[in-house]
Amino acid sequence: MEKAQISTWQFFVLLFGNLLGTSFFFWPGGLILTAKQDAWMVPLWAGAAGVLMALIWIKLAEHYPGETLIQICIKAAGKGVGRVIALLYVVFFVHLSAFVIRIIGDFIKLTMMQRTPLTVLHVMFLLIICYAVIKGIETISRAAELMIPIVTLTFIFIFLAALYEWNSDRFQGMFRMNVWKTVKETRALIAFPFLDAHIFLMLLPYVQSKKKLSFIMAIVVATLALSGITFFIIGVLGVTRASRETYPMFVIVQEIHIGTFFEHLESTIALILLVAIFIKLSVTYYCAVHGIRQLFQVRDKSWLAISLILLISGLTLGFDNVIENTVFTRRSYFEYSLFFGCIFPTLLLVITWIKRLKRQPKEGSS
Repeated sequence: MEKAQISTWQFFVLLFGNLLGTSFFFWPGGLILTAKQDAWMVPLWAGAAGVLMALIWIKLAEHYPGETLIQICIKAAGKGVGRVIALLYVVFFVHLSAFVIRIIGDFIKLTMMQRTPLTVLHVMFLLIICYAVIKGIETISRAAELMIPIVTLTFIFIFLAALYEWNSDRFQGMFRMNVWKTVKETRALIAFPFLDAHIFLMLLPYVQSKKKLSFIMAIVVATLALSGITFFIIGVLGVTRASRETYPMFVIVQEIHIGTFFEHLESTIALILLVAIFIKLSVTYYCAVHGIRQLFQVRDKSWLAISLILLISGLTLGFDNVIENTVFTRRSYFEYSLFFGCIFPTLLLVITWIKRLKRQPKEGSS
């Protein structure tokens, strides 16, 4: 395992950036389309589900201190079944990296660089991520620690600049949603990003202290932030307009005008998204590389990281357009992610408990 140490704050920043990375941009329009004026409530129960799952992940990690998720799979389920589960996790890390890079590629192509091929955009961004992964998790953590305050201050400026468009009348008709139907239609939000946070079991061995507190607080703060962003979008654009836009936050920034000095600030929100994607993709890419190294006992990570660029950039072309990507996420991603974020960790935890119960009678008799 890589010899590295990350502080509690750095772990919090990485997890917070990972959870909010694409969510604040990818989800609000769809949530508003489904839940109307009550869309800001949806992240609250999705985040609550994320906290419950985090407790299971942390409990599993406590039984195997100093072990990553790949090592836990092998030790808990045995070398045969455990390696199969670990391989499935590696495949999931690779696929999640491809999914995230496709989101940023679609955004840049639709809003800024329409004539640039998607593959070029993907490879350019993956080269930067690959370099960060080769440098190690400490470098990624320090970069995230440096960039998050800048992103936060920029967000605050955008919110203050757009407040002149705020209208509380746009919330008329609240608390009328069908709760069960809304939960069913927005279940993908539980998976992306909250269930996907199980990848941080790959980083827990590097955290020195207060792992549980940092894990839970990052999920809670990200939940409140996503809920607040959705609430803000409804108040500025209204339900009808926000639900029709693919990227409502980008539309808000486009329309900010303060005199003749502050205008056309689209590049600002694009920069925020790039930074957020950098944090999220760096972690998932690192987990994919680190998982392959541990599973197949590969020493050199440089060529492994470079090789994954070709694989991931190829997987990103599995969808023809952003609509297919969105449909897959909303209809199928929850069931897909449920195996890796809920079923497998719970199964590993149950196996661990059974093994410990079997050992106790033997220890008592001896």
